[in-house]
Amino acid sequence: MKIRFVLTGEGASDLNLVDHIETLLVNAGFSEVSGTPFDPSRLPFHVGHSVKEKLLAVRDLYPSADVIFVHRDADSKGLKARRQEIQDACVGIFDPEAVIPVVPVKMLETWLLVDMTAISRVAGKASYGEIGCVPAIKALENVVDSKRLLLDALCECSELQGIKLKKFKNLFGKMRARLVSAIDAEGPICQLPSYAQFKADVNSLYRKRSLKEG
Repeated sequence: MKIRFVLTGEGASDLNLVDHIETLLVNAGFSEVSGTPFDPSRLPFHVGHSVKEKLLAVRDLYPSADVIFVHRDADSKGLKARRQEIQDACVGIFDPEAVIPVVPVKMLETWLLVDMTAISRVAGKASYGEIGCVPAIKALENVVDSKRLLLDALCECSELQGIKLKKFKNLFGKMRARLVSAIDAEGPICQLPSYAQFKADVNSLYRKRSLKEG
């Protein structure tokens, strides 16, 4: 079974999730997967920041897409509220079953903090041991500023100081992108409730489409 999807995020850097979503869809059972990142910054016209405005643009630009993945950090709102926000934004635009929420709690960086091996590797110190500033997985979704914590974790692993550390921090965007690409769909990230919900939604999508296609 084939599927074509579009991913819309909160920023261009979030669109690195396309490859990971493709992996999840293949693991769920789809035989052929094609994903496209929707980056409003590359368009010759303005697209608003709300989920509804992005969905309207996606509908017009990608009429052949089967499914739309919407990344929206939970931030202080929580997983349930963000998922409802995305579903409400679909009204009059898409069938809610064709829109899959991607809602990390509290930020996408939370999902990246679970893999200490990947963090140390990206920081250039693959042999670095346990990262002291990162709490246990069960506490990660309570971290308010996981973006800052991820930077702290990378800096700790780098063991750099002074000017070298300052230059290292400037590479955060690139390192974050590498960590997104390195997400292990079968790894410890599955212990995070927000990721488990996302993965369950992908598997449910496959089951529903299988029933429709008979």
